[in-house]
This record gives sequence, C-alpha cells and structure tokens, in this order.
Amino acid sequence: MKRRHSYTQFTRTGGIFAAAIGFILIAALNSQMNVLFWALGMVSGALLLAGVLGQMALQPLRVSRLAASRAIAGQPLTVHYRLSNRSRYWPGWAIRITEARLTEELAAPPRGYCLYLGPRHSELVISQLTPRRRGVVQLHAARLCCSFPFGFINRTVDTPQPQRIIVYPRLGILNRALPGRSRQAATAAGDGRLNRSGTDEFFGLREYRPGDAIRSIHWRRSARTGELVVREMSGNTLPALMVVLDLRPWRDLADGQLKCEKAIELAAAWICHGLRNHFAVGLLIPGLAEPAALPWRGGAVQRQKLLEILALLDLKRIRRDSTAASEHPPQSGRRRADYIVIALTEATATVDMIPPGCAFTLLTMDDPQSDNWLCFPAAAVRAAENISNKEPVV
Repeated sequence: MKRRHSYTQFTRTGGIFAAAIGFILIAALNSQMNVLFWALGMVSGALLLAGVLGQMALQPLRVSRLAASRAIAGQPLTVHYRLSNRSRYWPGWAIRITEARLTEELAAPPRGYCLYLGPRHSELVISQLTPRRRGVVQLHAARLCCSFPFGFINRTVDTPQPQRIIVYPRLGILNRALPGRSRQAATAAGDGRLNRSGTDEFFGLREYRPGDAIRSIHWRRSARTGELVVREMSGNTLPALMVVLDLRPWRDLADGQLKCEKAIELAAAWICHGLRNHFAVGLLIPGLAEPAALPWRGGAVQRQKLLEILALLDLKRIRRDSTAASEHPPQSGRRRADYIVIALTEATATVDMIPPGCAFTLLTMDDPQSDNWLCFPAAAVRAAENISNKEPVV
C-alpha cells in the first residue's frame, strides 16, 4: 500500500474563529469573569471537536483514480474516482476530491464532491479535467479534502497514484474545399486498386517462374498444356496518403512556434480525415535526429500511433539544416501515394522528401486562407473522433 500524506490547515473561517478565541482568552484573563471562562471553554471545545470529527471522517477513506491514458487538447476528459469507506460505524461527510500538485497544463482541474458516504460503502465520483495544450499531463496523487463539520479546519490526504496522460493536438474538421486539392483525397472513400500480388480474388494465369510457390501452380491447366502455369491472385489496395510535416525553419520565424502548433493541428486533421475515409495514411517529419516516419497503414491503431507522435513532438529537437532526402531517400517502390506537404511558409517550403513521380499538395501556414482550413466545433469533434471515451480506462 502506498503511503499517504496528511495535511491540516485552518480555513479563513477557522482563522477568524481562532482569533475570536484569542480575544475571549485575553478578556477572561483580564476580567476574571466566570461567564467569559465558560464561553472560552465552549468555543475551544467546538474547535477541538471540529478537528477530531474531521480526522474521523477522513482517515478511513480510500480513493482510486480511473482515467484514460489519452486525451485531446481543449476537450474535457472524464475521470472516475472510486471512493470507499473502510470504517464500520463512522460515515464520511462533505468529501472533496481533486488532484495534488497540479500544473499549468490543465485548463480545468478535476473537482469531485461526495456529500455522504456510509460505513462499508463505496461511491463512484465522476469529474472532468481539460488539458490546455498537446503534450503530456502528469498526475501525481489523488487528494481528499474535508472541512466537516464546521468548516474551521481543512484536513487533506494525498494518495500517490502517478499516471501519465498523452494529450493529442486539437482535432478539427477540414474545410470541404481543402481535400479537393489532393487528387486521391478527392476520390471516393475506399476506392481500392487491384494489386496483382494480393490473395483475395482470382486474377489470371501466367507461366511458371523460378521462385513461385508450389501451391500456386494450376495443375489442371499445366497437365493439359504440358507447361507449368501458376495462378495470380489480386487484392484491393487502399489509396495511400502521406502527411509530411516540415517544421525545420521554425526558429527563423518570429511567430514560428505558433505556426508550428497550427501546422500540427492541420496534420492531425488530415490524418483523421484520411483514416476515417478508409485511406492508408503515413506520417513523415523531416529534421529529427530519430526520423519519425511511419509507413502507410489504416485503422484505429495507426491513428493512435500517428496522433501520439504529434502529441509528443518536441520542436527543439528539429534541426533546421537537415536534408530530408538524406534522412528519407525518396523511393518510388511499387506503391504510390499522394503527399500532403504542410510547411510553415511558402518561401521556405521544400519538397526534397517527395519520391519521383508522386503527386503532392503544398499547404503553408502563411496562406491567407489557412485560418479557414479547420473548424473546431466541440460537439462535432467529439462525435466524429470520440477517442477519449472509447478507450478503456486503466
């Protein structure tokens, strides 16, 4: 069991009450009046009773946090606190639940409240926290506070429960006209292309070549013609989209960091748009010492990987003098994709990471229309993505 840390402090009301006790004490000593000594005993007993009852109400309580490990910047993340009372006879009253050692990473810290918790009972308290920006939010300890019964003394118990929450960039919706700039992104979603190396459907027959699998030989046709013939199978290949996030010259711009955050949000929107429409999406970030390049994939796992890379991207690690062609040599390969190049300015934009013959679309943050490329309606984003609520809590 992790060691808990307890704190006790006077509230503002308790400070005023303690000052009143001091005045009564001085008056009683000066006048030696019995009624003042009686009043001093009453108010001192009330203060002592507040401390004892607060200790009895808070000591048997235990709390555990249930929260997802991923969140979205600017959107509330639901946090569940399991509050249990181990006492056999004494209930808990007016329990406040929050987090200890909060940082400026949270725009709205979690705040829960439990009015009454009976002996040997448990209660689920639901709260919310709202991350301010992308990155990592570190939760250290769940905090229980109680000022029962008079509000004079506030007792606090911190239960260490470290948890790391990865905060994705804000997820916006692309302007309808923006996907039209890309040839493939403007096509119908899920419009696959035949790949003769697949295994889904029969494509045709051809002559046997050294290295072909024995199981692919069409024995009936081979026996009829006297020459080995193999079956060719086809499969549907998802249209591919590679998002290139070029932030190398951000140090040379006066508002470089702000433009970088806008570019990251735009890249996240393209990733979600492509995967939502059944594209195979990849990500390329030139300029990093450890190249961040993920191949084309589809599905929820790929979205999680790509958004996590954007969430943890450290701008200080991007080298301005790097050459993308040396880090990621352009290769045409058998699979071709449309490239979405997101750069900071048109003057510093380069396309040295584009393989020969591949189509690309250049989007720069100094474009006069760049402010209209994304919209952030909270209800629509939560309905479309719903990342935080779908993930099982840990």
